[in-house]
Formats: sequence, structure tokens, C-alpha cells
Amino acid sequence: MAFLLAFSSRPSTTAQRPRLWGLAGWLALALLLLLPVGCKRVAADRQLSAETRKAITAIQQYSAASDRANDAHRAVLTAFADANRSANLPEYKNALRNGVLPAMDTFITRLSAMPAGTPELAAIHAKLLLAYTTARTEVDSFEAGLQDAAGLARFDDIRKRLQAGVAAYSSELARYYARFDRKLRLDGASSEAAAVTGTAAP
Repeated sequence: MAFLLAFSSRPSTTAQRPRLWGLAGWLALALLLLLPVGCKRVAADRQLSAETRKAITAIQQYSAASDRANDAHRAVLTAFADANRSANLPEYKNALRNGVLPAMDTFITRLSAMPAGTPELAAIHAKLLLAYTTARTEVDSFEAGLQDAAGLARFDDIRKRLQAGVAAYSSELARYYARFDRKLRLDGASSEAAAVTGTAAP
């Protein structure tokens, strides 16, 4: 799903408006919304090894801790939507600088605080964190260097890199969950983006 930006460079007496197309593309890239679902295999889990029980507990805690990150993710979406309503390029740049980037900072802070109770889960989560910290740096640079309509095309490269990083993360996380009979599912609750949801399988 492409994330496209359009801005008319033609002189006009009317306000020129940068437009962000495909907000779903920006954070459908995006945060994997990790929501807990109750596990019904308590008795069976008692028979598992200590290492496996630790991994299952880590998965449950990782999913349960996601609400705060999810809230911050929605704030990033809102900030991009607000930027999309800008009437001109200076207003758009201001919305990026004072709306989008602070929202991304909060989101990254929340991601950093998520518990990853095993070394393997921590390594997987680190890839998501790296994808977003890199994107944040790139959006900062994008805003600072944005002078005219021609510069808007750079955003698609940022989107593609973030999308690739999140896809790699989600694939690894799905495999990790599956090893312990847990699964990732699409969360239909988000109208802005198709978001992957980590759950304990029923």
C-alpha cells in the first residue's frame, strides 16, 4: 500500500495544500498492536518445561503490556492526519515538527518500555524498535530538508524501509509465538490500518 504525498508547486492565490495519501500505508506498516487474550491451557502448561513456561509468560506479558504503546501508535496516526489537513507547505512542516515527531517520540518511548522476558523475544522486539527509531530520524531529516513539492517524494523511501523492518519483525514474532502454540492475528478493530495482534491462542 503506497504512502504518497502530493503538493502543488504551481503559484496560486488560493492556499496550496500538501496531502498525505494512504495513512493506512504509513502505520499499517505499523505498529503491531499486541492485545492479550486469555489462555485456556493452564493445566497443559503445567506439564511444560521451565524454559517453555518462561517463554509463554514472556509472550503473555509482552502482549498485555501493549495497550500503552497502542495508544501512542494511534496518536501518531492522528498527528499524520492533522498534518494532512495543512493548508500550505510551511504549515505542513510545522505539523511534522511539532505534531508528528513528538508523537513518534512518545511511541518509541512506549515501545522501549515493553517487557521482553526472554533473550529471543528481546532480540525480535529490538528489530521493531530499530525500525521506528530509524524512521523517526528519517522523518526529522525529511522535514528539515523539505523546501518544495519535489522533496515530498522522499517520504515514500522512508515508508518502504519502515514497512520492510516491520514485516521482518512481524514474521519473526509470528514464528516465535507459534513455537509456543500462540498466534498472531489481524486486528479488525483498527479502521486506519490492518494491524497484527499478538494473542495467546484459545
